[in-house]
Amino acid sequence: MHREVFPQWQLAPANLGLSTGCIDVWRIALGSIRPHPGPGRALGDLDQHPLPPRLRAAAHQAMRDILSRYVDCPPDQLDIGLHPGGKPYLGNQQQPQVEFNLSHSRDVALLAVTTTLAVGIDVEVERKLEDPLRLARRSLPSEESEQLAALPEAARTGRFLALWTRMEARQKAVGQGIFGRPADPSLMSSFSFRPGQGLYASLSVSPATPDLELRFFVPA
Repeated sequence: MHREVFPQWQLAPANLGLSTGCIDVWRIALGSIRPHPGPGRALGDLDQHPLPPRLRAAAHQAMRDILSRYVDCPPDQLDIGLHPGGKPYLGNQQQPQVEFNLSHSRDVALLAVTTTLAVGIDVEVERKLEDPLRLARRSLPSEESEQLAALPEAARTGRFLALWTRMEARQKAVGQGIFGRPADPSLMSSFSFRPGQGLYASLSVSPATPDLELRFFVPA
């Protein structure tokens, strides 16, 4: 179950309560955040894609600040651990139960927050790719790579990045890296969207869930 959505970004309300079937997506401008050191796990361990240290720290500081609003806990006291597949989680039996996932590319980050559902999110910045069709045939399901092959060469880079984010969001939702066992798209709900000019993003949820409510926020 996949569809394209068109976000209307807004400032978050004071009360960030999550109901079952609600997913909040946050768009974070990393260049506007001044990171400060905090205790606990090294922040760079929580994502697969390397960033310059300042932007990496900014992404994880913003993640802590936002998550703290859902669980009513100071950001520096959140216990963020990693499952064996590398997916982060909140420890310490913090309530309410919150599932989340973070992705960043260059100076933008996206954070998805929900409850009870497994969630994955990915964002990519548009850039030149030497041979997107070759990359697709190595990394994407055959039906998706064939979709790409049917396009004019000039249209392939953007479409590849859209399909790549869908694949990576699926893998992150089920707690697998891009080289892990492929997630089955038919068992998931997924959404593609453009969080800004030159940006491609996808959100995936497991298991497939009808009538999901999506809310799109930017930090104040």
